[in-house]
Amino acid sequence: MISFVQNDITFMSNSLRIATWNLARPRTNGWQKNPAILQKLRDINADIWVLTETNHAIALKNTHQGVPSQDYPPESYYRPGENCTTIWSRYPVKQQIPTAEPFTAVCAEIESPLGNLIVYGTIITWAADGVREREAKMWQRHYESIHWHGKNWATLRNSELPFCVAGDFNECLHKPFRYGTPEGRALLEQQLQRSNLVCVTASDEIGYNIDHICLSADWSKRVSQVKQWQGYYKEGSKPVSDHFGIYVDLS
Repeated sequence: MISFVQNDITFMSNSLRIATWNLARPRTNGWQKNPAILQKLRDINADIWVLTETNHAIALKNTHQGVPSQDYPPESYYRPGENCTTIWSRYPVKQQIPTAEPFTAVCAEIESPLGNLIVYGTIITWAADGVREREAKMWQRHYESIHWHGKNWATLRNSELPFCVAGDFNECLHKPFRYGTPEGRALLEQQLQRSNLVCVTASDEIGYNIDHICLSADWSKRVSQVKQWQGYYKEGSKPVSDHFGIYVDLS
């Protein structure tokens, strides 16, 4: 059991909540959206977050330590303040680990109450990446993304530490398969198996989701709960993101 201090209060914990959510590119000055997102993050109260399509304005600095992906280059079409992925950890970040694509993926070793683990957050690109520009066919870059991610996971995986990969995979991994392709699912499963990873959010009992959390096989057995949610501007209004968030509890 590990102790930590938050706002001058000491907590003891022998459990861990890991969550991921694609925030759909909030703006730096999003005066309605950003407070709603931050309130939902506080409500879910995850120990480790993997936030994707996020912004530096979405910060949990009072309770968590942030490890962001590299800022997009100025010539990209993303707005200032946006970044692809940020890991936020309530527990100490022992080290940041370089990834194969620093604008997309971020990785860190975290000292959790269940033991140190390596957390890798990312986005596996979507179906139409490069299609409008006539630089790629539908799903082409998605398959390429799965390949380089799998290679990166295999390189970073430490046999002595549990491994967690989370983020927006752009593949629905349970029936009904509302987004993705059979080829993409097969490629992804192959790469997960290569690094001894189990997708613990690929259950038919979970509603539609393409954001996933994967754990080393032995740690996948520690999962006690998986839950999906949506965040809204206010009760009864439209959602703040076109993605559902999802978390897993481990003990």
